[in-house]
Amino acid sequence: MIIIQHITTLWTKKSRGMPEAEQRNAVPHRLLLPEAPRPLPPVIIHEVIAQEGNDFQLKQTTQFPVSEEQYWSFQFQQQSDQLEVLFTYSWTEHGAPDRGSYTRPLFSLKLSQTGAFSINGRFSSYDGQYYAAHSVNLGFVDRFHDNLFLTQAPEHSIDLRAQLF
Repeated sequence: MIIIQHITTLWTKKSRGMPEAEQRNAVPHRLLLPEAPRPLPPVIIHEVIAQEGNDFQLKQTTQFPVSEEQYWSFQFQQQSDQLEVLFTYSWTEHGAPDRGSYTRPLFSLKLSQTGAFSINGRFSSYDGQYYAAHSVNLGFVDRFHDNLFLTQAPEHSIDLRAQLF
């Protein structure tokens, strides 16, 4: 079973200074997972969004996609007790600066292991600029644990965050 916890933090250009920066930086990167349905689906996605417009209060949803091979910008290749995790950067999904729009291997998870991935970006629209930071926790497990990402350090951690100013 693949468990994905995707935490997105959105903020506008005005929140770069205090006190909004303290609220933004207080958004957790790992959370307790919501209760899983029975029977367990092969993929569980826990999405969390924190936006400046609502004082970075967490909005959580759980999804059960039909495809086990892809989520957001990740692709998965499972071979018995090992999961290969690949990532493709997208300007529209991840913002500036460009990180190269090719599919790259991130890491390989063995059964009962977790990995962490971070990326941020700057976006522009007619309304001005805004920023997004994504923290994605991935678990490849045979049993569901609601504290999966809280009780163990990830075996792999990839950080593609850029210095944005």
